[in-house]
Amino acid sequence: MSLPVRRIETVETPAQLREFVRFPLRIYSTDSPWVPPIWKEEMKRLDSARGDFFQHSDAQLYLARDADGEPVGRIAAIRFNRHLEVYDDGVGFFGFFECINDTTVAGRLFAAAGEWLREQGLEKMRGPASFTINNEIGLLIENFGDAPTLLTTWNPSYYQRLVESTGLAKAEDLVARGKPLAEIDSAYIDRLGRVASRNERVTVRQANFAKLDDEIDILVKVYAEAWSENWGAVPISRAEFDKLVHELKPFLLPECTLIAEYDGEPVGVSVAIPDINVAVKACGGKLGPLGLIRFMLARRRIDLIRGVVGGVLKPFRNRGIEAALGYRTLKTAQQSRFKHIEFSWMLESNQRIHCVLDNLNIPVTKRWRVYERSL
Repeated sequence: MSLPVRRIETVETPAQLREFVRFPLRIYSTDSPWVPPIWKEEMKRLDSARGDFFQHSDAQLYLARDADGEPVGRIAAIRFNRHLEVYDDGVGFFGFFECINDTTVAGRLFAAAGEWLREQGLEKMRGPASFTINNEIGLLIENFGDAPTLLTTWNPSYYQRLVESTGLAKAEDLVARGKPLAEIDSAYIDRLGRVASRNERVTVRQANFAKLDDEIDILVKVYAEAWSENWGAVPISRAEFDKLVHELKPFLLPECTLIAEYDGEPVGVSVAIPDINVAVKACGGKLGPLGLIRFMLARRRIDLIRGVVGGVLKPFRNRGIEAALGYRTLKTAQQSRFKHIEFSWMLESNQRIHCVLDNLNIPVTKRWRVYERSL
């Protein structure tokens, strides 16, 4: 039996925003794999007066309430202007969807989000996206037993049914691939090294954190150009990348932050980072004095490293640069304290990277779906 929905309301006040941000606590039990955000940062991100996204784009947040006035769901309708500048395709987004297991509630939320997007002159709805494709994106549809790694999503399995009940259908699938490092074929890794060494014009160096601003310029340029032809890609701004790097700097490993050069010119990048979600979950998303202690203690338990960024400029592909970056990343990871590696996310359709990981026998471990429908 569907739950009566008293109203769908726009989030306008600080009290409503707090309810919106904290609503996931009603959905996720403490023993679920879900990892909370850093609550203070999430409040800022979703606040139209303070959030970086609202400096260039717009969004409307909605809460669903039951007959008793209690929140039973949330959603954001998103107008991402940079996407429209790149594609001019009339696509708006939905995101931050959380809901009790009720198709009526979900339907009302998506109807409200769709109406706002239509009022913005948009023709399609795509998502879920945490504002942009450069943030958390996709609805988990495979492997609900493992915890999400840093900057990836986790949701209950019934969300797929709720989303699809509103007429949304697959636009693209994103996947993670991973494996215990000890089980990855060392002989194939060494083969990558031999392939890489054949081209003396190719070198790989670790990022110089003493000159981090200069290195960020390189990382942004190469990453943006290397990913420009991928589905849905929107260039990340220098300011956004700078903010992300400085937030993650305490956890970045120079030996896993790599820049490939061809005749001394930067042409490829690879970044792998420890999965600090273990520590975020331990502190409950709170970085007060007690939470910080819990966070620091839990850091010792981190045993997974996530390959999060990788790319080579198109004119320099198939010259051994991919092999050089892959060899250096995997060899370093195997010699470290980490026990597992995950590469995520990547497009299901990106056969070039899947071919490499197939040869390493690194299986698909998770799948997220991005949905779309006409408005």
